[in-house]
This record gives sequence, structure tokens and C-alpha cells, in this order.
Amino acid sequence: MTAPSTPGRVVAVGSVNIDRILRCPVLPAPGETVLAAGSAQGFGGKGANQAVAAAAMGAPTCLVARVGADAEGRAALADLRAAGVATEAVRADPDAPTGLAVVLVDPAGENSIVVVPGANARLTGAEVAQALAELALTSADTVLTSGEVPEECIRATASALPTGPRWIHNAAPAGVLPDWSGPGLRRPLLVANAVEAAQLTGRPAPGAGSTDAGGDDGPDSTATTAVALAALGDGAVVTLGAAGALVAAGGALHRVPAPEVVVVDTTGAGDVFCGALAARLAGGASLPEAAATAVAAGAFAVTALGARGALPRPADLTGPAARPS
Repeated sequence: MTAPSTPGRVVAVGSVNIDRILRCPVLPAPGETVLAAGSAQGFGGKGANQAVAAAAMGAPTCLVARVGADAEGRAALADLRAAGVATEAVRADPDAPTGLAVVLVDPAGENSIVVVPGANARLTGAEVAQALAELALTSADTVLTSGEVPEECIRATASALPTGPRWIHNAAPAGVLPDWSGPGLRRPLLVANAVEAAQLTGRPAPGAGSTDAGGDDGPDSTATTAVALAALGDGAVVTLGAAGALVAAGGALHRVPAPEVVVVDTTGAGDVFCGALAARLAGGASLPEAAATAVAAGAFAVTALGARGALPRPADLTGPAARPS
């Protein structure tokens, strides 16, 4: 697909957090105390991570969000601006702190995360609708939402978004999807990992012994889940970790393999995937082409510690893994 002469924008609607990262020998079991091997602090939140990832991929990007009127919020905004993300639609809330995420990471790169939403929980549907209206979106633009903000923000996107722009909703954390079946409501392309997709569709959860994260019945079960998720929106992309992704849209199913990498930390890999997917779609790529780049971007992201420890740029993703199979 030929890219348009003027690339579209990516508009991310979502959360902004400060990340406190603890490197642990094991992830603690309930009631267990574990001594961390080290700690670090960074910037996160699904909305912010996805916006920074889209900007790194070259898309003009802005963020609709809330932070606290505190030192953490000011630092997060400065970091976003330095990454090339426009923050005019980010409001500083005087009555709530900037969101906080405590991230525990084990030597295999697996993590457990506890989030204190703070100002993120005070973003309103009215703010989102107003921001989308003021941006004067065109058919070249892509709007990217996620589940770390109140559901009213997603409902507002469904009702306020004009017909032209593409809408991607990262359904994470998994919950009940808003009802966008009414007249005049937009339906998004849904993005979820295999566990989230199973929860959203009522399908069997991925089996621990499945090499493709496809569930107890293997690849066929994964494909059935992807198709079921696609029916809940305007198509779906199910991410499968080291096994890549499945794209279900327009009655077709595409498998996208992932490159082999050494995993350091999986935190934020899904956000990098979504940001890269949105950036490529805004640049005029087809959905399979965009998903191939997103899989390669997500794989690149797990090679360093932190949600933004390894943010790929287009030059980092020039190998075969960034092309659809």
C-alpha cells in the first residue's frame, strides 16, 4: 500500500504514570517477602507509552490525558515533549497525584505490576470528546485508546469520533467492553493479548503448555478466539508474545511471526506494539503490514529494562520480521 504524501497523526487517549521498577530474583508469591536485586525509576502509563512509541516510529503524535499538578507530572510532561509528543491536551489535576506503577521484574523478563491510577482515574469523557473535536481529525489520522482510563472515555470516543479516522482500542487491562452497537457509534479495531482475548470472548484461556500461547487446543483455538474478538469490534489483532500475532479482519486471518530475541523485560512491549501499529496505519500501511512492523517493534522492546528501555525507530526494524508473511 502506498503511503499518503502527508502522514496522518496518532492521537493517544490514555494514562500517564511514573514507573518504579524492582528487579527481583523471583516474583513473590502471596505472603512472601523477596529482596530486590536493584531498582530504577522511569516513565510509563499505557497512553504515554503508546504515544512515545508512535512518535519514535515517526508519526506526528499527541496525547489526551491527565497528570497530577506535582513534580512527577511535570517530569512526565517534559519527558513526553522531549520524545516528540504534543501535550496540549494533557491536563494537570490539582486534586490528584500523577499515576504510579510498581513493576516487579524477574530474571526471565516476566513481570507483575500494581498501578495506583491517581489523576488517570479523573480523565472524563467530556474532556476526550472536546479534545477530539478540537483536533479536527481527518481520515488519515488514527486514534488509539486503552483500558487504564475510565470507561466513559472510551464511550466518548465511540460517540465523538467522526467517520474517517481509524480507531484502535487496546483492551487492556481486560474488562467488559463498552457497548458501541448503538446508532452513530464507532467500533474500533481491538488489540489484546491471548489471555485478554480469551477473557473478552469467553473462550478458553491459553494453556501453559501451548507453544504459541494459543490455548489448550493450540493454533486453531487461538484463531477461533481472534475471530470471536474481531466480531466484537471492527476487526482484531491478538498478540502472542514470542509467537507473534494474529490479525482477524475483513473475513481474513493473517499470522505474523516474531523474530527471536533475548528477553530482558516484557513491561510495555504491548504498548510499543500498539504505538507502532497506529503509526504505520497513520502512515498509510495496510493492517497486515502494520501488524508485521508492530510485532517486530514489540520484540525489540523486550530487549532492555523498563517500559521505554528499548523504543524502536524505523531504521531498527528493517529486517524480514517487519514485513508481513
